[in-house]
Amino acid sequence: MLSTTQDTAPEQAHTEIANNTCYQLLYDKSKNRVYFTIHGFWKNKSAVPELLSDWGKAISHTSPGFTVLTDLHSMITHPQELNELHFKSQQLLDEAGVQKVAIVAPNDKIASLQLLEVLSKIAFQHRNFSTTSEAEDWLDYFAVN
Repeated sequence: MLSTTQDTAPEQAHTEIANNTCYQLLYDKSKNRVYFTIHGFWKNKSAVPELLSDWGKAISHTSPGFTVLTDLHSMITHPQELNELHFKSQQLLDEAGVQKVAIVAPNDKIASLQLLEVLSKIAFQHRNFSTTSEAEDWLDYFAVN
């Protein structure tokens, strides 16, 4: 499901990789950036059968040194069995040459603790933010400096 969507301005054209009830993946070529948004609660792995495949599609659009903005603000705690998928997706990013990941932290307190567990096992540079605009600004700053 690849398409190009226009957000607020022509320079904000994104290629849509996936968009379903559980998550959205977009790619912005001008910024060499993947946007990943998790929506709500994922009951189990069968709720997101294409997640790793979709990440592979997103990564295929990138060049080494790409960045990722992960928006988890509406994420609700996932069952522990889903941590394996999150670890595997992080591994894909690392192997593909991700430069930085900006994370908009979940509003759900237990989901925030779950996020800390996942983040404790990744090697690439990442930082948590309260808003998407803060996360975007941080990634943009490092892209030009």
